Amino acid sequence: MKETGKNKTPQISRRKFISTGVGLGFATVVPNHVFAAKKHGKAAPSDKICMLYIGCGTQGLEELPALLKSPDIEIIGVADPNRESYDYIHWSENGLRNHLRSLTGETSWREGIRGIPGGRNVMKEVVEKYYRKNRAGYQGSVSAKEDYRELLATIKDIDAVKIMSPDHQHAYQALDCLKKGKHIIMHKPLGNKMTEAMKVVDAAKTSAISTHMMAYNSSGSGNMPQIKAWIDAGAIGTLKEIHNWSNRPVWPQYPLIPTDKPPVPEGLNWDLWLGPAEMRDYHPSYTHCTFRGWYEFGAGAIADMGYYSMLSVFDALHLASSTTVSTRFSRVIGLRNNVPSTIVNNYSYPMAAAYRFEIPYKNKSGKIIFQWHDGGFKPQTPEGYNGDDLPIEGMMFLGDKGAIVSGFLRENPALVGEHATKFSEVKGEPMPERIRGELPNGNERWLQGWIDGCRGKGKGFGSFENAREVNETFNLGSISLMSNGKKLVYDPATRTITNDAEANKLLTRNIRKGWEM
Repeated sequence: MKETGKNKTPQISRRKFISTGVGLGFATVVPNHVFAAKKHGKAAPSDKICMLYIGCGTQGLEELPALLKSPDIEIIGVADPNRESYDYIHWSENGLRNHLRSLTGETSWREGIRGIPGGRNVMKEVVEKYYRKNRAGYQGSVSAKEDYRELLATIKDIDAVKIMSPDHQHAYQALDCLKKGKHIIMHKPLGNKMTEAMKVVDAAKTSAISTHMMAYNSSGSGNMPQIKAWIDAGAIGTLKEIHNWSNRPVWPQYPLIPTDKPPVPEGLNWDLWLGPAEMRDYHPSYTHCTFRGWYEFGAGAIADMGYYSMLSVFDALHLASSTTVSTRFSRVIGLRNNVPSTIVNNYSYPMAAAYRFEIPYKNKSGKIIFQWHDGGFKPQTPEGYNGDDLPIEGMMFLGDKGAIVSGFLRENPALVGEHATKFSEVKGEPMPERIRGELPNGNERWLQGWIDGCRGKGKGFGSFENAREVNETFNLGSISLMSNGKKLVYDPATRTITNDAEANKLLTRNIRKGWEM
């Protein structure tokens, strides 16, 4: 509270209203941007959450609808080092364009322009057109800048941020926003280097800020309660291993560093795109979704998909962070002076990989083995499995007396083995409603939980600190790959690799000057 004027009338700032949920006894709390916006004919309710959107690529554009239609949120700024281009990567040539046309209401939007759209000017236009079409009286505008820090410094009424940038920027942007008291929605991972991700976890845990990691949105998919009920009932004996496999990567994977030097595209701030990463020449093999294949910029297939599948498993089984990891991976053969040579490097993820983690239970009652497989690798088909082969993506819980096989997100789980009939009647608890589905006010359930947190009603299930163990485990896996598959021993208490000094150095990156945490 602050006092103003001769009578010292108490006033409450809009920031405090949003961040603490106080102010319910006041008839009206007018935010600063309303006064400024009235010049443009714009008005917004006092409890509207004003959002900055960082990252305007294809995934960022795909995820706009939930925020645009929310009556509690208004996007007032967007930021991306790329102004606008049509060289992005998507699942279909026209799918994203048609999606954006449905949001703008313009069936001929970008007619005649070839390629897949993206960039800050595209998002700015889509957001403004949507609001003008769907919000009566909206006459505002969205600020668009290449550097999110400029918007954080100049737009004082930003309450929250959504981060949709490449993986190597996540931790830096999240920590910036946490320091400035901004609520955050961010895609996985929390950081693509161990030290960075853990700094985000620590900062979120000690803050009242409302955070949400987007991969939690799929943790209510599938049927983990049923799987857990079968495990607890002894349907597969003692749980020994969990296997999860994916057909990723589904982007070009480059085993060699590009040697050609194409010009930086007009409108792209390459230096800003690199952020904390070491300087290198621009190349399209690094940008857009292909960033995932490089150790410096991405976190591989396991980080692309594993958070969706494993978050609820870690939660339901009360798993701690991994204490050991080893990896196997495919080896690409190239020609060096016309002699076949194996390409093994420490700068890009392999075409296919298998990770083996030892993960203890939080109550220290024992441990399990978790194995991740990608690029076509799969586990052995369990005895008694009803099918010729395991599906292209899936999950398996393997015990000493049987197995449970399901889809990738634990959908359609089935018992395999001699006890399948005996335990078929065991039923799990109903699926939680905290994640999926739309509420009467138009918000999705996960989004409402995050909004409630912004208003001081407690942190939601998707808070960053709840994802510590999965982030720590997956980041450890990357270090094993970079160490040529070596088995590494990790101490979560000290956050160090105890059996390899060189691998321990890979917990962090060589941070470029000016981006130090």
